[in-house]
Amino acid sequence: MYNKESKKKHQGKERLMDSKKYKSMTKEEIIRKIVEKEEELKNIEEELSDNKKLVQEKDNLCKEYLKHLERLQADFDNYKKRQEKKQKEFIEFANARLLNTLLSVVDNLERALDSSKNNKNAKAIKEGINNTLKEFHNILNKEGVKPMQSIGHRFDPYEHEAVMKMETDKYQEDTVVEEFQKGYYIKSKILRPAIVKVAVSSDKIKNTNKK
Repeated sequence: MYNKESKKKHQGKERLMDSKKYKSMTKEEIIRKIVEKEEELKNIEEELSDNKKLVQEKDNLCKEYLKHLERLQADFDNYKKRQEKKQKEFIEFANARLLNTLLSVVDNLERALDSSKNNKNAKAIKEGINNTLKEFHNILNKEGVKPMQSIGHRFDPYEHEAVMKMETDKYQEDTVVEEFQKGYYIKSKILRPAIVKVAVSSDKIKNTNKK
């Protein structure tokens, strides 16, 4: 109760002092105060207007960046499609070039077969087939395809596929002693593993049988 009454008295004193203060001011001073307040209000309005312009500029800039990113995404998608198309065309062209080269091998084999019908000279036929085979190997070599040298080399599970084992003491353990199908490299990679027979020590076989 005491606080409320004190507060009312204090507010009343402030209003009285303000009224006395303005009553004591001259007309010119009151006008000057009004002009100052109007100037302050004008400055605040200008500042608000500038802030609105700045916000609008930022918003426009964001929209511009978004459109730019959308264009970049579209350009990148088109670039990917073009590259995929070029790659597909390149592979098709490369295959066509290789197949066209292989056709000459087919032609030579067909000629060798035709000549064998009316030619009893086996030597000539063998020579024709050997020449065709050499041509075939030359084509493969140009494409980076080279045969493996497996016989006498140690068995490698990445390069060889063992289908048989041979008990022998003439070769070291796990040595390739026979090749059923030749393996090939393409560049530095394995195109096809060789199918081979691998040596097994006689002592190892005996020890296994004892168990």
